[in-house]
Amino acid sequence: MATSSLLSRISEVASSAGGALLGRAQSLRLPGVGTASAKDSPEVAARRWRAVTVLTDRIGTGPDLPAPLAAFGDRIEVRTTPAPAGKGTELAARFTAPADATDERVGKLREALRQAKQLIETGEVLRIEPQPEGRRPETPQGRVLEGAAARAPKEGVL
Repeated sequence: MATSSLLSRISEVASSAGGALLGRAQSLRLPGVGTASAKDSPEVAARRWRAVTVLTDRIGTGPDLPAPLAAFGDRIEVRTTPAPAGKGTELAARFTAPADATDERVGKLREALRQAKQLIETGEVLRIEPQPEGRRPETPQGRVLEGAAARAPKEGVL
């Protein structure tokens, strides 16, 4: 009985320590490596490529660049590469100067990438606000969703 209790306690302590270690490892980041982060300095944020995968093999990066990205002019550089496993093309963009990579402009660049993807794939920019069938119902859940959508960062979806 004592051995079983001791092994059970050792298992609990090991699980707790492993969970704490995993939690720390998940929040560990190297500057400029990995996914976008609100903690990045403007210099790192400017160097970071933002990308979307577009279900097509042809995307123009010159004069036929999609309008949402063309609006940035020479403040961004654009590249296209084949997407993994032949699943289309990866369209990526980043700012050419660190001064351009303010939080607001980074959000606008992410939005422009999403709009360019929609234009290329469907021929139009899809709207979700308000919902296509009308306004959200005035319920507590609807108000919470509206508030969350209004405060959502521009770096991505809620």
